[in-house]
Amino acid sequence: PAITEALQKRVAFPNWGYNMIDGDLFLGTAGNTPFVKGIIDWNKRRYGITVDPKLVGISPGVIPGIISALQAFAPKGSKVLMVTPSYVGFYAAIGLTKTVPEESPMKLVNGRYEIDWADFERRMTPDVKVSILCNPHNPGGRVWTREELTRYGQLCKKHNIIVLSDEIHCDFVSKGHKYVPFATLDKDIVDNSITFKSGSKSFSLAAMKCAWFFSTNPKLFKATNDQSLPAISNPAIVAEQAAYAGGEAWLNQCVDYIDGNLDYAHNYVTKNLPLIKTGNKPEGTYLMWLDVSGIAAKIGAQKTADEANAKKPLPMNPLTNQPVLTTQGDVVSHWLAKNAYVFLESGSGFGKVGANFVRMNVATPRVTLKAGLDSMAAALKNLA
Repeated sequence: PAITEALQKRVAFPNWGYNMIDGDLFLGTAGNTPFVKGIIDWNKRRYGITVDPKLVGISPGVIPGIISALQAFAPKGSKVLMVTPSYVGFYAAIGLTKTVPEESPMKLVNGRYEIDWADFERRMTPDVKVSILCNPHNPGGRVWTREELTRYGQLCKKHNIIVLSDEIHCDFVSKGHKYVPFATLDKDIVDNSITFKSGSKSFSLAAMKCAWFFSTNPKLFKATNDQSLPAISNPAIVAEQAAYAGGEAWLNQCVDYIDGNLDYAHNYVTKNLPLIKTGNKPEGTYLMWLDVSGIAAKIGAQKTADEANAKKPLPMNPLTNQPVLTTQGDVVSHWLAKNAYVFLESGSGFGKVGANFVRMNVATPRVTLKAGLDSMAAALKNLA
């Protein structure tokens, strides 16, 4: 309600030209604005992070911000290290900057993803300049512990690798877990990092195209900010300010509701959808990472994928200039859309380990979630 009211008030004011707030952001003096002061207060109050207003940058999204950092620190042809599965948007950023993804597959231990530390460090070759961290992790649902983040940061610092920490899902943490901002670790680790955030997930403001980043290291901040174009709209500023000033009570209720959705969906899949493996309930985000290899086997997904990949010419990925291969996850995603009228995103874009997975978003009214799961159950019953 606070966001809607603020936008309605702004729309009623008949002037859509430039104003001082827009000018300050564009000129790189964001710290002088009420907008950034609201960001600083929000981080201090909610997460215990002290942010220097002089070291806050603005971007039209977290991925554009990460692209700016890659342009600053990762020369074309250099590698970007990630633990996988990893968010599809990171691959887009890597492709656009002509860098190369270096994937360190995580291990599934008792239904929970864990970093394979030996493999992670083995991949830290001199041509790796940057590592992208997702905290909480999308799509794996991990909320990293302080110990895990510290080890991650220490290894990156040891090998002269800058950490780019995407913390856009930080508000969505399941009961019994705690979000640890990378910026609250030891100073020597934090000084080797840049944090990227936005209200787009917390307040469903993705269409506003507004995000921000900060660092404790002036050199890292300046290099990133010099590559960034803070091209965000006045309505985006109004919406984010209103969210941070008056949206916290609503957000707390929303987080509790979505945590209940995760409980509901996890229990439903475990009890009623034996062809889908869900692992543990996600510790964070509003996403579930589902192993659909059981469905794939039933519908002959590998044969369908092989037939699609045998057709020439194959479609090309414009970012990587590589052929786009069909995976079992792609086939299952299409099958569910056709037979259950539910679209779940294929895991093929989340790294090589995502070939047999799909990603499900549970941030929806529970009645809608139940209807979707019931429809999946009915469709899958015919395969039993």
